[in-house]
Amino acid sequence: MESVIEEIISPSGVYKAQIIKRSKDGLFTSQVFKWIEHDEEISEIIGEKGFWGVLYSTNSLTDTVESCMKVTIENLTNASAEKIII
Repeated sequence: MESVIEEIISPSGVYKAQIIKRSKDGLFTSQVFKWIEHDEEISEIIGEKGFWGVLYSTNSLTDTVESCMKVTIENLTNASAEKIII
């Protein structure tokens, strides 16, 4: 089972990234998400305003949180076009 170690949200709140630790080998990877809002009609039916949709997952695996954090911040910056400050 994988566990989320860290979550970084862009200044606009539209994008987020998660650093994930894999339980099978202890390596770290990340995913970048974008908040996607439902149409008003769908929101009323399902009772949710939207969801976090995965934009992409990195294929790279690292052995430290620090190195994964660098890659994750770069990916989040590229996706959001915002300056990410930790």
